[in-house]
Amino acid sequence: MDKHLENIPVSIHPRAFAAFGDELVTNDNIVLTELVKNCYDAFAFNVDITLVIDGKKQYLEVSDDGLGMSVETVRKVYATIATPFKEESPVVERNIDGVSHKRRVSGNKGVGRFSIAKLGKNISLYTKTSEMPSCVLVKMDWDSLRYADSMEKCSIVLDNEPDEDPLKDKASGTVIRIEDLRTDWTSEKFLDLKDELSRLLNPFKEVENFSIHLILKENGKLFDEDYKIELNPFINNPVYSICGEVNKKGEISWIYINNSSEKKRSSNGKLEWTSQNYEKILEPKEKLPKYSCGCFSFEIRAWDLDSDSIKDVSETFQIKRSDIRKTISKFKGLSVYRDNILVLPKSDATKDWLGLDAKRISKIGERISTSQIVGMVNISSVENPGLKDTTDRESMADTPEYQQFTLALSAVMGILQDERLKDRFDKQKAIPLNQLLDNTASQKLVDDVTIALKNNVSSKDILGIVQNYHSENTKRIEDLTARLTYYAQTASLGSVAIVLMHEFLTGMTSVKRFLNKVKSYFSAFDKRTIEYYNDADNGHKRLTELVNSFSPLCMKDLHKKDFKSDLLECSKKAVNLVKAKKISKNIEYVIDIPENIAVAISEGELQTIFINLFDNSCYWINNSGNDKKKIFVSVEHDTLNKISIVVSDTGTGILPENAEKIFLPGITSKVNGLGMGLVIVTELLSYYKCKIGLRYPSDTIGATFVFDLPIMQGKK
Repeated sequence: MDKHLENIPVSIHPRAFAAFGDELVTNDNIVLTELVKNCYDAFAFNVDITLVIDGKKQYLEVSDDGLGMSVETVRKVYATIATPFKEESPVVERNIDGVSHKRRVSGNKGVGRFSIAKLGKNISLYTKTSEMPSCVLVKMDWDSLRYADSMEKCSIVLDNEPDEDPLKDKASGTVIRIEDLRTDWTSEKFLDLKDELSRLLNPFKEVENFSIHLILKENGKLFDEDYKIELNPFINNPVYSICGEVNKKGEISWIYINNSSEKKRSSNGKLEWTSQNYEKILEPKEKLPKYSCGCFSFEIRAWDLDSDSIKDVSETFQIKRSDIRKTISKFKGLSVYRDNILVLPKSDATKDWLGLDAKRISKIGERISTSQIVGMVNISSVENPGLKDTTDRESMADTPEYQQFTLALSAVMGILQDERLKDRFDKQKAIPLNQLLDNTASQKLVDDVTIALKNNVSSKDILGIVQNYHSENTKRIEDLTARLTYYAQTASLGSVAIVLMHEFLTGMTSVKRFLNKVKSYFSAFDKRTIEYYNDADNGHKRLTELVNSFSPLCMKDLHKKDFKSDLLECSKKAVNLVKAKKISKNIEYVIDIPENIAVAISEGELQTIFINLFDNSCYWINNSGNDKKKIFVSVEHDTLNKISIVVSDTGTGILPENAEKIFLPGITSKVNGLGMGLVIVTELLSYYKCKIGLRYPSDTIGATFVFDLPIMQGKK
């Protein structure tokens, strides 16, 4: 028996008008912003947004002098849901003083006009082109559309000869009048549109031939403001800034500028799209995909919002302190512009769309929040077709390209944060933890107050002494908090490592027992089986040696007994641990340490020192582009009590002005690095009254670190 197949036509219910319109958009300001974007797409020069309040009667009006719509366009485009008109015509042209100009449109979904239903029930749209003698009127009753039984009963009214012609003084344009408003509009609510419109066009770039006017007619009174998007002068003079671009390969080229009153500094660099550079941004087990997002540019400006920094800005630009935070808040966060028109964010709820406040880029040290930055990211529909808007116009679709986009911007924010930290900590010295906990600081306070009392110093001056102590103590507590947070994290990791190491060695014992049993049948093996056995036996030895190398790092009760470690053996074990990482691939280690040098430090701590230094060297060697990838370890000289160790590499090197800063918590030039590796080295050495420092000039083309270690008494 033959099957009977039936074709069922797909239909759309009038409820779609609500789904595409008022139920999709969250607030009124977004709707008006979308209408202004439509005016821009129509190549308007001027847009008037008017609120008329006459007693209880209110209506909104959006008027432009754009290209307008013909009757045919109204019938075939405006009256069509999800029309592909803008997608098929992404560029509009207009003649200006005899010269043809082009403007790329900002929308392409064909559903934006339905959001007007959020504002009011009845819509009157007047429009005409330059070829039409007068306008036509299109009337829509949104409620009658959305509550109709079927699409056949849905229609809009076209009047070819309306009684009113609000466009009679214009060659072309469109007027949209929205009546029977769904919410009560006050003058305050209307004027709050300024903040939303300030973000609509990129304030860092001047957009020619486009301006927005706000007009308020309230009970016979007229408020008419030729509202132009202008930035306060201090926004154009940030303390910190980073700008640059991302190319088709995902490589970030950036320039950082510190323009503070205390210090002027600039730096620049490039960051390639590699797993190594993004390993701390990616989620666990997430792989870095091939870059396909496309080119885009960025400029991010940042300020410090502590009282002293705000005071400097206030005095420099003659602006009230309260207005500084208010102005930054208006533009705060990262704004994304496609062809000069705002894409993100559309509301306060989405200003932290990159998650800066949640993730804070770096977990340790000073951080940059959304409230401290005004950033602009410029994309285009041509270069970034994979960056698409969601239907509600409040976010971007979670495409693979968007995920790459956010990864790259997170890396840019990491660079800005690290460069800013270098400047903020420029005058600080690296202080070991034991000095932060030193009680001599409080003793100095007691001594200073005692001397002041003996000399009959006034209570006001004594208060000044206490306030200075409080200020210094606050800074120490902040530093101490950051370090203890990190140490707590590493302590937890250490406990986990002990359990894993124990289970691993237990499992490897069973593997070895099996290999020993199999060996008794060795004579019966064929050539291929013998190769497999040898591979398994060698793999067992290598993994066991690796775990045994790691075991000193997990030792409990450090410093409860005297330790003796072989310097050469510890350096070799550290090399084995680092070689297990991808970062160490193709890097040669040249160890020039004599045998039988015993140092009075635990194996775990000594390996930790070497591992942190080797990790840093590997990272900067891989980022240097040098063909010779080498790390050199040698003994330089020794005394009766200490011996000096030198670790050099062929990496990028370190600038002299950064020599002190790199030993501070949170300071790092690695993308999203924690900046704690050298701090840990400093802390470990300080316990043994030893130090580490940078040598200038370096022994190699890269960096040279020199540190000392305690020698076992009477032994070398």
